[in-house]
Amino acid sequence: MSKPLSPSTGWWRYRYLVAAIVFFGYSIQYLDRVKTTVLVPLISQSLHLTHSDVGNAMFLLMIFYGPTQILSGFLCDRFGPKKVLVFSLITWSIFTIYMAYMQNATEWYIRNALFGIFVGTEFVPSARLIARWFPKRERAQAQGVLSWSWIITPAWAPLLTTFLASYFNDWRPVFIWLGIFGLVPLVIVLLFIYDRPEQVRWLSDREVKESYADELESGILKEAAISRENLAKQAKKAEIPLRDVLLNKSFIAVVLSYLACQMTFWGIVTWSPSYLSEVFKFNLMKMGVWASIYFAAGVIGAFLSSRISDKFFNGRRRPMIILSFLGTIPFILLLAMSRPGISHMGLMLILAGAGFFANMIWGPILAWPADVFSPEMYGRALGFVTGIAYFGAAFAPLIMSRLIIKTPAGVSYTYAWTFIAFCAVAGLIASAIVRDRQDISNNSISLSE
Repeated sequence: MSKPLSPSTGWWRYRYLVAAIVFFGYSIQYLDRVKTTVLVPLISQSLHLTHSDVGNAMFLLMIFYGPTQILSGFLCDRFGPKKVLVFSLITWSIFTIYMAYMQNATEWYIRNALFGIFVGTEFVPSARLIARWFPKRERAQAQGVLSWSWIITPAWAPLLTTFLASYFNDWRPVFIWLGIFGLVPLVIVLLFIYDRPEQVRWLSDREVKESYADELESGILKEAAISRENLAKQAKKAEIPLRDVLLNKSFIAVVLSYLACQMTFWGIVTWSPSYLSEVFKFNLMKMGVWASIYFAAGVIGAFLSSRISDKFFNGRRRPMIILSFLGTIPFILLLAMSRPGISHMGLMLILAGAGFFANMIWGPILAWPADVFSPEMYGRALGFVTGIAYFGAAFAPLIMSRLIIKTPAGVSYTYAWTFIAFCAVAGLIASAIVRDRQDISNNSISLSE
């Protein structure tokens, strides 16, 4: 006989610990890309790299990272996100340490390609865990917490990275020590992460039911018939044919919007350290501090956007996605027009404004697939979103590397930043087509439209 659901009291939920662990684990994994871009000036000097070499290496990482997202989505829905996440953490440490032994551009190309293939399994299982553990009323905020891992990490990682590089007087030991530290989140995930709420024996029945609130409200699950034994089986009734998902107009618009925001993000995270170093002649430590401004402001933007989407817009994601692009465009154009004579306060405000608006998008856009389709097929849906987006985003650093021009007065990033502004404009156009679940239901639009 199935065990009946019982009520629980108090504010604490185990899902908050799940979100914290996922945030910590992805923060450590994201550290590789941040510390690599921050150390590009030192790595370039050591390996004799050109701007084109740097762009080529980032292109290889992203071009292989994208398709792996699609595969990891299927693996998560089939075998569970925990196993995929464990694999990702192990390979992350291996290839982070491997970076310390690079001797030339060719070896770095090979390492980045392998890194993209194996570590491309990191994001989808993290987001998939949140989609299953958190109900719609908290989902954007939880995904926003996950987004802090790639917003907060670039805010503190440049400081740590430049300190360690200065301490060792070499960039290579930084990769070795941080690769070893990757064992910490691996152990935590093994001990405390579960694929589904009902797998946690000591969790109250009420808390388990809260994670399935969407299915209960839609009538897919009947509260009287719920038991821990059949929750997963019943929840799978919410699955929509993958073909209908891929042909959905709003899904296509979300893919294009996410592609635009990833191109914007990767263009900024790859080249902003070199931009500050080459255009404004900041030394290593000062460059690290100023590169953090964009991401420090992004933490605030991501938090406010996710909370507003959940609480004030009642789960509508489209308004905040549009606002993110709308606010990003003018600040990127200001970066394109900035010259070495600009005041430090002016440059700080531009970096902060760009970071605030550009990072508003993460919580709402990552919550959208689970809202409209189902947490049970979230891995596959998100895998296609991120797979296509990362594949396209691979071209952003590459294209920017060709648009950075050496002039008699120095190095100009004007055309490179203008290209990123055009990416944001494309995202704004695509986001206007997105429809939320409420709008689809209220207008009796089928999901296959």
